[in-house]
Amino acid sequence: MHKKIYYLEGVLLLIIVFSGFFIYFKMMNTPHGDSSAIFSNLSEQRSASSDASVVKVFSDTSSTISSSSDVKAPAINSKNNSSSSYKSVNQNGISASLPLPIQTIPSTTVPASSSGDNFLPPEMTINPLAIVGILCYFNTTLTDPRNGQTIQGEKEEVRGSGVIIDSRGYILTNRHVIKESEATTTATDNSNGNTVTLMVDYVLDHCEIGQISSDSHLPTPSEIQSLNPYIRIPVLGYTAMPVYISSEVGLSNLEIDAADFALLKVTGLTQAGPTFGVTSIPSSFPYVKLLAAGQYLASGTQVVTYGFPGDVTAGQGNSFETMTLTGSVGSVTEVYVGDKHYADTPLVIDTKMEVNHGRSGSPLFWRGYVVGLITFYIGDNRTNSGSVASDAILEALRSTEYNPSYN
Repeated sequence: MHKKIYYLEGVLLLIIVFSGFFIYFKMMNTPHGDSSAIFSNLSEQRSASSDASVVKVFSDTSSTISSSSDVKAPAINSKNNSSSSYKSVNQNGISASLPLPIQTIPSTTVPASSSGDNFLPPEMTINPLAIVGILCYFNTTLTDPRNGQTIQGEKEEVRGSGVIIDSRGYILTNRHVIKESEATTTATDNSNGNTVTLMVDYVLDHCEIGQISSDSHLPTPSEIQSLNPYIRIPVLGYTAMPVYISSEVGLSNLEIDAADFALLKVTGLTQAGPTFGVTSIPSSFPYVKLLAAGQYLASGTQVVTYGFPGDVTAGQGNSFETMTLTGSVGSVTEVYVGDKHYADTPLVIDTKMEVNHGRSGSPLFWRGYVVGLITFYIGDNRTNSGSVASDAILEALRSTEYNPSYN
């Protein structure tokens, strides 16, 4: 049995589009072409690597993992791998083997639903301003490995979601939203008709952050199921940069892939921010609490998420961009631990919940707490989805300066 796993963020799909989809790439002093060789028909493929994506591993099956794009460019179709071994297919179809397994948390550690609320944490009210839309801009450089010549590519966008988890303004999101691996792109050398593989390097320029209006009403689970209203961000008013990316030290390859989280910190205002009343960085931010809740999440436990799966849209005269929030309701199916560092810690929460592109980094809520971070869906049915568990996130942050002040 094979399953395909898709990752939800706005994947960087490199499009170097000058007139007629051509790009000029100078190849000085090289036997492979003249100094004005023209490359055309560019199509990007992500390089296979050990940190390609987040993984949910089943101990009783093999899987094929894929991802897809939701930026303003056409997605490259992922490839199905027919091998019986467990495979990861990265952003655009390149496969890489991954280890097995992540074990399901023993059911004896999950309180029975009949235990009653006396055993559960008190319900919290979700502050809608703590849920943010994220739009990150990457600078790209193309390198011809035959001669080392480089050219600057276009600035590319990745869209995702996030949640403020501390009054200091730390924004939790997926690592793959703010960190892109090296990729390759193929092009035709029009001087000789040969196909050339170019290396593509991505460097984060900055991210822009937006919140819905303070008077917005977050839809309840029943409202999501019946109507699911759209709530638009007025403007992406803040700039932000990463301050923490999940560490690989002491983790297995599997856990490195699964521990897909990072923290952003607001650094300033966007050019459009003051026009819409975003005139300063708050001294204290609205936030919601992370909760290590793996032990509570029995199969069938209802969870809800809010994120920004719609397209990024431009405002008047393309002077600013906005995003739209919607919710999704579902239930927990399984909770998994790691195979080394997180062998005793919930690492992945599997859910029956419909998710769409752009929800990467959306908080998974239970009783008003963030218990996970939406990261992927499995197969062609987007209701088979998964999150990195807050248990693992809190464990990683506990010994750092970024540990939430309430923890």
